[in-house]
Amino acid sequence: MTVQLYYRDSEIAEAGVQVIDNGKDETGYYAILDQTCFYPEGGGQPADIGEIGSAQVVDVQKVRGEIRHYTDIKLPKENFSAKVDWQRRWDHMQQHAGQHLLSALFEDIYGLKTQSFHLGKERVSIDLDLDTATKEQLKDIEKKANQLIRQGIKISTQWVTSAEAKELKLRKPPAVEENIRLVEIEGVDMNACGGTHPKNTGDIGLLKIISTEKAKGGMRVYFLCGNRALQYFDFLMKTTDKLVAQLNAPAAELPEAAKALLSDKAAADKTIKNLQDQLLNLEAEAMLPDKDILEKVFEGRPVKELQQLARLVIGKHPSATVLFISNSESEVRFVCAKGEQAPGDMKEVLQQLLALTKGKGGGNAQFAQGGGSTIESPEIFKAVFRAALKNFS
Repeated sequence: MTVQLYYRDSEIAEAGVQVIDNGKDETGYYAILDQTCFYPEGGGQPADIGEIGSAQVVDVQKVRGEIRHYTDIKLPKENFSAKVDWQRRWDHMQQHAGQHLLSALFEDIYGLKTQSFHLGKERVSIDLDLDTATKEQLKDIEKKANQLIRQGIKISTQWVTSAEAKELKLRKPPAVEENIRLVEIEGVDMNACGGTHPKNTGDIGLLKIISTEKAKGGMRVYFLCGNRALQYFDFLMKTTDKLVAQLNAPAAELPEAAKALLSDKAAADKTIKNLQDQLLNLEAEAMLPDKDILEKVFEGRPVKELQQLARLVIGKHPSATVLFISNSESEVRFVCAKGEQAPGDMKEVLQQLLALTKGKGGGNAQFAQGGGSTIESPEIFKAVFRAALKNFS
């Protein structure tokens, strides 16, 4: 049985260890130690990483009662110096303790219970059982959480039996029947938890709720604690500074500057669209079908643009049948269209064209489009198109 040093003191980051067993499974090489300061993944908290001798510890998991330290190389059964990535461990401790605090406040003040907890690389979240929390309530919870953080309230742990746990007022029943570990924020929260935490709330630093969303029938609350919150603030400051320079406006006026920019863009987009429509109309005016047939090949022309152009042509020439081909490297796209007075079924014509490609398409009797990869030349497709039209004569 590996001695779990992180339960003796969550701030132990280095220790002398002995590899008592080793092996390799589907995850990779692993070592079993006589004692460890590496926390294995569990309870929503990721595993520690670090070093054992010259080996990099990339993951730590509990497998069939063993704590397996997965390493980039195989470790022999010898003595080594082990060192946890302390910055990562401290970050996890801050986030996990912040979660206990946040969950306790949501439940005690608004009756919202935490269903799950996730500690990700960038964001941390809890899922509440209901989605009834308002923006004002979220601000209230955040304010109260930071008040408790500033008080530096003691965070302690203890081990109890199942019978003892039943006598205590816990947030939820323990997930195990024996070796139950309790984490207590004095006067605020007591909960069964196997994670690592700092020794007082002051070490959490600060807590910031950053966003919410509906999830699993309730509300998912994203938040950051300690160094993560500071890094997020730094990111926001850098982003704001860039926007201040790009929009030439002070931070307080950025929303209005962005609104004006979007308004200008919308007006410019509308002008561009009008000009594009005029150009397409002029282009359609210049296209004259030859005996009610119009075939034209384009290089890399957007299909949506060709569809619009085809509709304009058949609108001006009701007896015309149109084939537009757009080439792009080894890909080909077709637009087949016919005016109201023209014979034929464009969907059927398209299927004959697609038979020479590795592609697909669809449409109706008057208008169809599709395409795919091909080695055939446009002239081959023109010939197939004209042959198909003869069948409708």
